[in-house]
Order: sequence, then C-alpha cells, then structure tokens
Amino acid sequence: MQKNDNLLIKGVQSMKYASWPVIIALSFVFASEVFADEWYVAPIKGGPSIRVDVSHRGLCANVPILPRDFKIEVIAPEHVAYTLRAQPTLYWRVNKKVKGTIAITIEEMKRGSLPSKPLLEVLAVMEVKPGRHRFSLACLGVRLKRNVDYIWTVALVCDREKRALDLGQSGGIRYVRKSKGVSYRDLKGLAQKGIWYDVFHRATDEQRNSLLKEVGL
Repeated sequence: MQKNDNLLIKGVQSMKYASWPVIIALSFVFASEVFADEWYVAPIKGGPSIRVDVSHRGLCANVPILPRDFKIEVIAPEHVAYTLRAQPTLYWRVNKKVKGTIAITIEEMKRGSLPSKPLLEVLAVMEVKPGRHRFSLACLGVRLKRNVDYIWTVALVCDREKRALDLGQSGGIRYVRKSKGVSYRDLKGLAQKGIWYDVFHRATDEQRNSLLKEVGL
C-alpha cells in the first residue's frame, strides 16, 4: 500500500511540474486577448498632457448660479490624436446643466513663438444640458491644414475681459493621410494607427464607452 502511495505522489508531482509550460503558454494567450481588446493606440507618447482636467474655483461673474464641481471635458486623448478629415466633428461634455457663454477655439500649436490668430473662435450664449455635445468644422466653415498640430478648446466664459478665468479644457488634433493597408471601414485598424476623432464619431455606444475608458475619460 505504501508503494502505491509513493507512486501516486510521484505521479502528482510530475503532473505539477509538467503543467508549468501549459500555464506559461496560456498566460501568453490571455495576454494576447487583452491586448487585442485594446482599440486606440496613441500616435504620440510622452510629454505634458494637453487635456487638463478643470473644476470651478472662485467666482464666475457671467454665471451667477454655477453648479458646484461643474466640469467641461473635451472628448479626446491626453496627447495629440489624428483625424483623416479636414473638417472633423469634435465632441465634448459637461457634467451639470449650465447657462452661459460657451467659447470654442481652434489654434495652431506654435511652440516658442508668439500666438497666432485662432483658426476658429466662436462665442455663444446657450443653456447646456449634462451629457455629450458636438460641433462640426464643416458646419462652421473651417478646414484644418494637413500635418499641422492644433489645440482646440471648449470653455465656459466667466469674464469676457479676463479670458484667463475661463473654465474649460483643451485637446490636440492633427489632420493626416490614411495609412496604406487600412480600410476606412476598419475602425479598430484606424484606432490602432492613432485615428481617434473619426473612429469615435462613427463608433457604436458600446465602442465609444470602451474608447473613453482607454483614454481615462
């Protein structure tokens, strides 16, 4: 009986050690599945974030009844992301209802030089409901130049004479050519080439939620 017990123990031990290659192989499979589920791959990594979270601090003269912890967020990655369109649709959101002057600006990123005239600057008094909103550059008659980095901003204007007091957030965008071998219909393939804005615009609600999580929104 003792001999049989020893054989059983040895058999279990050999199975235990033999299972390690299987475990390692499975770990690579699972890792591949995790990476396969990731859609967006940032084309530009490193450096300071363009998308800076903001919250209400102090008074906002033009908005006497400003909700506590009011936030405006641009729906964009932290760094410059790509579009295949000269006139893309850009998305933003607010967490609480607000009525006031909303400013939308687009300007070239020019490091180490004087600021240039904005490509777009629109101010409109409106009541904004909580949730996601968008604006089309085609509807606004604005075109991006190819391979130029732009910063776009959506903000609540607190004082028209002191625009530094605006409550807003900015995103980065660059208009590029489509990579060869990737179809316009292949949203995942486009996202993995850094195409954010077009993919988000055409994605389903479920796909959009996944994209937002990937970029920390």
